[in-house]
Amino acid sequence: MSVGARHEAPSERSRPAAAAPLRAVDAPYGPAPRPDARDDLLRRADALGIPWEQIVLEEIRAEEGLRRYLEDVDGEWPLRAALGILPSTFLRSWRVRNRLQNLSAQARAAQARGARGDLRRAFEQLGGKNEADRTTLAEHLWFAYQRILLLQRVTRAAAASRGGTLAERLASICTRARCCYDDAAWAASMEDSPRPGHRLDAAIRKVRDEGFQIPRAATEARAFSALRRIVRTSPALTRRRRSSRAAPPREGVPHRLPLSDGVG
Repeated sequence: MSVGARHEAPSERSRPAAAAPLRAVDAPYGPAPRPDARDDLLRRADALGIPWEQIVLEEIRAEEGLRRYLEDVDGEWPLRAALGILPSTFLRSWRVRNRLQNLSAQARAAQARGARGDLRRAFEQLGGKNEADRTTLAEHLWFAYQRILLLQRVTRAAAASRGGTLAERLASICTRARCCYDDAAWAASMEDSPRPGHRLDAAIRKVRDEGFQIPRAATEARAFSALRRIVRTSPALTRRRRSSRAAPPREGVPHRLPLSDGVG
């Protein structure tokens, strides 16, 4: 008697895995909201804690910068042009983000060398492509840090100057805080407002509005801590402090008075 071949149903383990269906890697943007749905869109953004006002303001500033220097902002301008116009804030522009997304698709799907080169150039610029760029950004952050400390001191002086006329009060603030008239007027106005808020938060908001690139965080106190950490640990600023201590002060050259970095 011949023994027939034994056939068994394939086990679950031996069965080849079914191919996963194709799907989008990222959620699509979807259609633009209708004009009558924009209020609902903003309510959803508020509910999710999205700082849409800050994002829109930064987008406007980036767009104004591009339109100021690009001949045709809607044309096919090279990415390096935007990197030169917005050297440290190019990711705040929707045009640049779209361009980077297109370059990413070209680099990943078509292995385009030109697209890879543009992406590499952009991310090298984010990380500081040379010593001069890193030093420039470090000094920018140092000035932002000093500016916040000064505004905190001005707000403390404004809180202590009660009574008298406005002119007398502003003169007192300028004398106490060794600040300019505009800073004194800003601090007095903030202290007199019905809801003055936290002094550190107000100082950081003002410094951001002046154009300083301060790190973002969940709270302004954490943002200030991140800024202070960068300033205190930056190699470029460490070398600057060492050289300033080694060099004797020259006669007739004004020197900045040291500021306290206490959080007011």
